[in-house]
Formats: sequence, structure tokens, C-alpha cells
Amino acid sequence: MDKAKREKLEKAGIVVTDASEWLGLSKEEEALVEIRVNLAREVERLRRENGLTQKALAEQIGTKQPAVARMVSNPSSTTIDSLMKALLSLGSTPRKIAALL
Repeated sequence: MDKAKREKLEKAGIVVTDASEWLGLSKEEEALVEIRVNLAREVERLRRENGLTQKALAEQIGTKQPAVARMVSNPSSTTIDSLMKALLSLGSTPRKIAALL
């Protein structure tokens, strides 16, 4: 949000905050959310780049299509292990995954 819009909202008595402040996340929790989101975005990017459907990726990693859909749409609903397994199966390397962290 740009500074002018923020100031206008605050003058109107509206409290402007970000998601982590609103949810009361600690710095550690905020970092974990960011890691999960970065991993999930990369799963989706590589899946599309490889021309795979969610169903095909699910079969590749031994799960079902709805689990892959949740993995990318709601990263907090899956484990970091599952995200990494998907990334590795899509051809990512530990070094590339580390760069996402």
C-alpha cells in the first residue's frame, strides 16, 4: 500500500496492519509462513513448466489430486516435507530449494 493511501485510511480512523500482525504471528511463525509460500509457488511454477496436471504430479509423488491442489492453494495445510518431495520430483535440486528459503 502506498504511503498516501495508508495515511488517508489512518486519518479516517482505520487501523492499517499486515497479515502477520493481524494474526499475531511471531517472527519465527512469519518466517515459516514465508518459507511454505515460497516452496508452494515453486511447486506450482515447476508443475506448469513441466506440463503436468495436478493429477499427474499427485501420481508422481504418491498422493491424490486434491492434496496437490491444497498444497499450492493453502501451503499451511501441508508439511514442508511434502512440498520438498514435490519439488524434488519436479526436478528441483537441494541447492535450488535452499535458495527459496
